[in-house]
Amino acid sequence: MRIWTIQPYEVYQQILKTGHFYCDPNLSIDLKDDVEFRRSYQWMIEQMKCQIGGPEREGSYPIWAWYRSHDYKNQRPDFRQARDYSDEVCIELEISEKKVLLSDFEAWHFVLNDWYYSPATSEEEWNQRDEWFERLSEKEQRRVKLKSWNRIFDITPRKGEWTKNGDIVQACFWSLNRNQVRKVWRLRKGQKTHEIYSI
Repeated sequence: MRIWTIQPYEVYQQILKTGHFYCDPNLSIDLKDDVEFRRSYQWMIEQMKCQIGGPEREGSYPIWAWYRSHDYKNQRPDFRQARDYSDEVCIELEISEKKVLLSDFEAWHFVLNDWYYSPATSEEEWNQRDEWFERLSEKEQRRVKLKSWNRIFDITPRKGEWTKNGDIVQACFWSLNRNQVRKVWRLRKGQKTHEIYSI
């Protein structure tokens, strides 16, 4: 399976030096101060453990990558939009699909925002399901909401105002090994993006 991850340049240097990379949650900007991010990541960690097995290194957090970046295609991200760090790399990987958990990026926001992910396919159905959900007890809402989140793992391409799915697909995995790296582009603020490694 071909996927692409955006990482600080230091991560690539670490891979060259040690041969591998594991995500340390203590170094993640998003996980340091954001309780909601930590809650969402913990949920994804549990799903990964169930579906692809636990991490090789205890305490590792998921590494995030792109499987489909736009237009329902397995392609690398658009570098004009991939600017999380002032000096970063886009690493193209070839990794066993058994080691990756794919999910719909837009749907992931229901988990991030702690929302019920309705299966509605029209505005009328959306309103009906919303009213139904609001009538449930708090305990039942929690159970239904958690169950609804499993729908994010359906990445079947569908197009439509209410049924759009599988356009942008993210990939979560536990470790990045040097032998998985196929290409690397360096993206530095104020400089032209260029390829720095290719097999």
